[in-house]
Amino acid sequence: MEFTREIYWNVGHSAATLVPMYLLAFLAIGLLVRGFLQRIAIYKQGLPLNRFDQPKKRIGRMVKDVLLQKKVAEVRWPGLLHGLFFWGFGLLFIGTTLIVIQADFTDLFFDYKFLKGTFYLLFSIILDVAGLVCIFMLGGLLVRRYFFAPEGLETKQDDAIMHGLLLAILITGFLVEGARIAVTELGTPLSFWSPVGLLLAHGISGMGEGGLRALHKVTWWFHLLLVMSFFVVIPLTKFRHIFTSSTNYFFDDLGPKGKLVNLDLENEEAETFGAASLKEMTWKDIFDADACTLCMRCQNRCPAFNTGKPLSPMKVVNQLGEIAFNNPDANLIDTIGKDVLWSCTTCRACQEICPAAIEHVNKIIDCRRAMVLMEGEFPGEEVMTAMEATEVNGNPLGITYPK
Repeated sequence: MEFTREIYWNVGHSAATLVPMYLLAFLAIGLLVRGFLQRIAIYKQGLPLNRFDQPKKRIGRMVKDVLLQKKVAEVRWPGLLHGLFFWGFGLLFIGTTLIVIQADFTDLFFDYKFLKGTFYLLFSIILDVAGLVCIFMLGGLLVRRYFFAPEGLETKQDDAIMHGLLLAILITGFLVEGARIAVTELGTPLSFWSPVGLLLAHGISGMGEGGLRALHKVTWWFHLLLVMSFFVVIPLTKFRHIFTSSTNYFFDDLGPKGKLVNLDLENEEAETFGAASLKEMTWKDIFDADACTLCMRCQNRCPAFNTGKPLSPMKVVNQLGEIAFNNPDANLIDTIGKDVLWSCTTCRACQEICPAAIEHVNKIIDCRRAMVLMEGEFPGEEVMTAMEATEVNGNPLGITYPK
């Protein structure tokens, strides 16, 4: 006996199934692409910045940081939960892709099946375990956010959508599997290679074959709609960090750590210095706001925030995003606040801990430059006095030396 399963069991592998399924898939992917194209248009409000040099190095770093989840896992158990969920969901995505490739390509056109035998047994149990791990990890993250949330962690509608949709996808997937096993596999060796599905199958086996087939078909289509909804809402919710945070590793600054962009103060064509408006920020500054997951790590690590100063690096980044998407003509300095901008020590602790490769410090520095060079603003009267003395007497103490 060669171990394998009928992929479209009970729903049929005909045009009645495939046409609506692929129409939904193309529609969902089209809406996903459209959503990101709209966001890219917002990014383009910023100044150009070359973050496409050294492509091999950038791709290598991105692949390593995404696959290993190294930065994410730096914050102990919440990071570990996220990492395990990422790997589990990744395995489920790969498994689903392989199923589609066999059912609708290799088997359909070439009569070739690769999901069979020992490989299929391993494939089956790996996906079952991966799905179970995802449910437990997602449950852990849900409990942390809604019952043991650390102080300052913002919970929004996006978070409820993410947790609810992902849990629904995982649970309906197992329910589909359980109904199929209850009808076709109870008591067979193959069923033991899907332990979670087998457990559910025993729980619902009393429904009878007719009820189980109806449950399977309805849940199969509902599961498909949930997956398509997942693609649609990605650019509209924090789900977009799947793409933006990952891509931000590619856009990471490869220059010397902490080096600031030099200003040409003798450029007579320059109308402004620094950044007081969105158009004076770079596209990467706006993109960073979309990559942020509001995980609060930068805020927790910030020495200014932890000593009672008004600065939260996380809020600065997200205020910039709110301006970009809602009020692009707003004044950055007035919106963020001068006290906030002057509170930064430029220590870069926020950037070192950020799991999304966001660059907080340059944004603050650019706003400070606009305050100093365009408005003559300084952090306190004593600094203003020292600068005026330096301008007049060549030293901050205001000492006049005899000629």
